[in-house]
Amino acid sequence: MEYYEELGLSRNESRVYETLVEHGIMGSGEISGKSGVSYSRIYNVLDGLIEKGLVKVVPEKTKKFIPSSPESLIKLIDYREKRLEKAREKAKELKKFYEVKEKNPVTMVFGRKGFHRVIRELKDVDKYSYSIKWTSSYEPEWVGYAERSIKKGKDHKTLTRYDKETEKDVKKWLKINKNIRKFENEGIAIDIRDNKEVLIGLIKSNVTLLIKDRAFCKLMRQLFLDSYEKAEKIT
Repeated sequence: MEYYEELGLSRNESRVYETLVEHGIMGSGEISGKSGVSYSRIYNVLDGLIEKGLVKVVPEKTKKFIPSSPESLIKLIDYREKRLEKAREKAKELKKFYEVKEKNPVTMVFGRKGFHRVIRELKDVDKYSYSIKWTSSYEPEWVGYAERSIKKGKDHKTLTRYDKETEKDVKKWLKINKNIRKFENEGIAIDIRDNKEVLIGLIKSNVTLLIKDRAFCKLMRQLFLDSYEKAEKIT
């Protein structure tokens, strides 16, 4: 019966179909008795088999049922095999895409949708996140993440544009993270995440880059820390 389940039949449907093939035309009570499927469920099971084309209703005074030829099962198997083959081809395409992505250290996307897709794929940092911000938007999702991460002892440092446009949000961020300093910025957002990856947003070009290269990460980390040490604190 487990073979039938591979074709989408329930255990009860398998029992009823085998019973009908073995005994031929029967009423619902007989089917229930011989298959072991309770009478309270027998009509639901029969309806399912009728929908799958495996059982037919015999137009007699007392409603009876007859199985379709097992050829119907073979057709169902053929249909499943075609679907599985299409799924296999799709999986192969995804595998190629995955392998290219893993080998290629640089991902480039465009627009806000692309940016958010990349953000969703990022994992939490293990040790540190050093960022250069353009707007310092006080988004609830980002605020929540920063609070949880800082509470776990992870190092968050930020260099941000600080002017009339950003002042209000920056002061909100300072209540969560004291390690925020002023930085002249003409439209770049950067997040250096551990020694694993660097996220770069080219604001005016609406382009996002994700670079997974350890040597590049280490270089960016050092450049950031040098700039951070020289940057003016926000009071």
